[in-house]
Amino acid sequence: MSASEASESPEKQGERYLALKHVMMPRDTNPQGTIFGGVLLSFIDLAGSVGAIHEIRKRGWPEQSLVTVAMNSVEFHRPCFVGDLVSFWTELRKVGKTSITTHVTVEADQQGEVVTLTEADVTYVTVLMQDGKRTPVPLRGPDAEGGGGESVEASTKPNQGRKPGPPKSSFSPLW
Repeated sequence: MSASEASESPEKQGERYLALKHVMMPRDTNPQGTIFGGVLLSFIDLAGSVGAIHEIRKRGWPEQSLVTVAMNSVEFHRPCFVGDLVSFWTELRKVGKTSITTHVTVEADQQGEVVTLTEADVTYVTVLMQDGKRTPVPLRGPDAEGGGGESVEASTKPNQGRKPGPPKSSFSPLW
């Protein structure tokens, strides 16, 4: 098994979704000997996109290509160390007309205690990879009105009368 794995059928706990687990390695350290924040940010981006794709798939909507447009509210609470098995949990925060925002919580088991290391909100937009134009987020139900962002509750209504089509494009967390 590799040090990093994106889970096809990840464990679930409540509304949280385990998008990724990774063992931190010596190559990931900064000059202080802890894990470099940029390494964690890269994994947060990947985990957030996996969580967003999960939200799309679990509703039976066609897959979309996602690109990162913003990483907001990043907070580093505790250091991460070589050998830590780090879990990246995601939760759906908001669905807009062409965007989806996930909250990523980074946790590690340190000396027998599960601790929160980092948290961030990451926003992705759905795009057509052929021309880079934004497309509507497939989470929006057929009864959804146009306009600004929707709450999670308003955006997660089950598919009513619309047949999901085949995947239109492949998953891509980076622009």
